[in-house]
Amino acid sequence: MDTEIVDDVAGDVRWRALRPSGAGAGLPLIVLLHGAFSSADLVTRIRPLVDRLLDRGELAPAVVACASTPTVGGFYLGGWETFVAQTFPDVLHRRLGTDLERVALLGASMGGYGALKIAFASPHRWRAVAAVSPALLDDEPGPRNTIGVLGELRDAMAAAGWEHSSVRHRLRGNADSIRRSGLKIMLRCGDRDVFALHDGTERLHRELWDLDVAHDYHLVRDADHDEPEATAAMRAALTFVAAALHDEPGAVRGDAPGGLRALLAPDLAEAVRRDPDTSRRYGRM
Repeated sequence: MDTEIVDDVAGDVRWRALRPSGAGAGLPLIVLLHGAFSSADLVTRIRPLVDRLLDRGELAPAVVACASTPTVGGFYLGGWETFVAQTFPDVLHRRLGTDLERVALLGASMGGYGALKIAFASPHRWRAVAAVSPALLDDEPGPRNTIGVLGELRDAMAAAGWEHSSVRHRLRGNADSIRRSGLKIMLRCGDRDVFALHDGTERLHRELWDLDVAHDYHLVRDADHDEPEATAAMRAALTFVAAALHDEPGAVRGDAPGGLRALLAPDLAEAVRRDPDTSRRYGRM
């Protein structure tokens, strides 16, 4: 299955989308958030990967769309967050007939930060979010975590209000809603990331664990911020969100009738009686 490229503008914001050739209305949407100093041209760069995955049946059909947003003066803060979270999906629905009930977010680096921030603000609006090497800063980031443009991200987040701009603060403030929403969450980062983004990714993983929020997490040994990890991570993220878009809402893998969980039901009930934390997804560390 081949894809076709659609180019357009929303106001003065350029965007580009991939859709399966000949597809009609009603396809789910993957909103792609590009990284620092990138643009909607990211769609063109990942097109060969998307085509291969579609041909092999490894990617469920969907529209993949990206808007060109600024880095400095942007960072998916303020009006740029509003554009990506609200305006852009509506534009794509009107222009390409995408299904507003089946929308996912996928971002890398700066885009991973933006995708998580948007998803955690309104988790019921999104089926899934995948963040690859997300630019996540601690509350008091030091030199190790503010290399290059990350220092400017730190300053922009502080100017916009740290708690409002921080992914982890949004998670803490909205954890109950995120759990109830069934939002599917994927995190992935290399443990040799040149920007040390695995530090922030690991912190978020631990916070999700402590708050008992379901998520997929992959720390990739010896992988850096760029190739070959960039393509491998994009492949994993695309297949993750596309599968989530085609799942029934609330669907849970496993727990087959008569399976191991059913067999152990009496033991589990007794364990919960003795320790209510047994009913948690993740144990308290």
